[in-house]
Formats: sequence, structure tokens, C-alpha cells
Amino acid sequence: MLNAEELDRRGADPTMLDLLRWHGAEEVEHRSVAFDLFMHVDGGYRRRARTWATAFAALMFLWQRGSRFFMANDPTLVDAHVSFKDFYVAGKRGTLPATGDMLRSIPRYLSRAYHPSQEGSTEQAVAYLASSPAAVAAEKRAE
Repeated sequence: MLNAEELDRRGADPTMLDLLRWHGAEEVEHRSVAFDLFMHVDGGYRRRARTWATAFAALMFLWQRGSRFFMANDPTLVDAHVSFKDFYVAGKRGTLPATGDMLRSIPRYLSRAYHPSQEGSTEQAVAYLASSPAAVAAEKRAE
């Protein structure tokens, strides 16, 4: 989200874009907590791989179902549908995660040497959190 400049170029709603980027920055900031806890409590590679496969399948199902729900309830859309091709094309345009990037992340995650700290930039996330329009406005209200 922090690097999705195409959303800016296409005129995405600035408030929603700030919310998405803020959330993305927060995820980078605490990305290792669950992984480190799992490694401390269990740490089994087979369990991690099995859990990844289950979570991946569930997220794909929920993402598709959620997209269909939102599209079905958006009064501005007529005869809208969700397809993998649409997702792929939007990824190529830079408005959704690129399919190739997501597929290349799978072997990285499934590597025995993986740690979430290898993903994303903490410095970039902290800088966004400090400059987020909503965060800046909240700080001004607090003063």
C-alpha cells in the first residue's frame, strides 16, 4: 500500500487511501509479533506450512466472497462481476497487488529461513505514520 502510486494517479479517495496506507504501515510496524510468538510456542515448519495453506485458501475464498458482496451492494455498479482475470489486470495496472508479486512471495514465506522482518521497510512505515493526513490532523487536535 505504501508504494501504490497508481492509486494516487487514478484519483483514489484521499481519505480512504490514507486509511489503507495507515493500516499497511501499522502492519509493517508489528509484522513480526505473531510469527515470533508462533516460533516461541511451537516453531514447527510443517505446522507453519500447513497453516499457510489453510489460511491462503480461506483468504482467497473470503476475498472473492467479500468482493462479490460489495459489488452486489454498490448502487453505482451495473452487471458487475469478479473474476481472476480482472484481479490480474488490476494488478498489472498497479491498483491491486500484482499476481506475480504474490506468487513470488510464497517460496519466500515457505523458506525455512523466513522471517517477516525481511518484508517491507520499517523506516518507510514509520515515516508514513508520522506524516499521515489523519495522524497529523489528530495530533493538531490534541495540541
